[in-house]
Amino acid sequence: MPSDPGPNPESTDDRYDCLIISDLHLGSEVCQAKLLEEFLEWAVEHTRELIINGDIFDDLNFRRLSKRHFACLKIIRRNSDRGDLRLIWIRGNHDGPADVVGHIVGVEVRDEYEFRNDKVHLLILHGDQFDRFVNNYGVLTEVACGVFYYIQKWAPHQTARYIRRVSKRWQRSSETIREGAVRYARSRGCRAIACGHTHFPGLDTSQGVLYVNSGTWTEPPPCPFIAVKDSEIRLEYWPLADRARRALVLTSHDVIHAEPAPV
Repeated sequence: MPSDPGPNPESTDDRYDCLIISDLHLGSEVCQAKLLEEFLEWAVEHTRELIINGDIFDDLNFRRLSKRHFACLKIIRRNSDRGDLRLIWIRGNHDGPADVVGHIVGVEVRDEYEFRNDKVHLLILHGDQFDRFVNNYGVLTEVACGVFYYIQKWAPHQTARYIRRVSKRWQRSSETIREGAVRYARSRGCRAIACGHTHFPGLDTSQGVLYVNSGTWTEPPPCPFIAVKDSEIRLEYWPLADRARRALVLTSHDVIHAEPAPV
């Protein structure tokens, strides 16, 4: 169902409770770094909590980071110690050792995080934990990532994005991660869970659990993010200015107020 795009951007008293993005892949040739920089500048003034749900980096070869990629990191670091904003990084499978990257970006590093307000309890984790292909074929995954680096560097961006989408569908990662995430949320007694990793944004319900995926910032705009405000968990898109894009927002009000499913 279409929904209003959210709080009045002129009012700091009407901030989002939480914003979630994932799979930025800084260092990648197909990262939407300009849009990401704009979003981060907006987000740090319009939310109480900003969660980066894994894969900040494409890999730890920081020579691949452009000036605009560093500008995104600078925004994160600059706002990491504010008293009115909590900024958290969730470890992703591309990010490397948490202690190394946590020092670089200057934020809290978690394997998972539970967001709560008065009406929502949302479990947040990257989702690679449920990816059987990545976990069972680690060496092959590393080789594929290396090959994809050269595809990004030398092939047209549209080709690189198409190859990544096909590979994700071939692995059936979206279905696998959703099923694993829903089972895990039920085992933890949570009625809502947010993941990334698959690069496919979406919001739906399964077995009484709301599952929402924040997609990626390596695809052409509009770029997805998750917004939590009062009793709603919504999938929104950046930039907000285009009304046609605003219509892509989905609401979860009915799910949050549904009867909990038995565990």
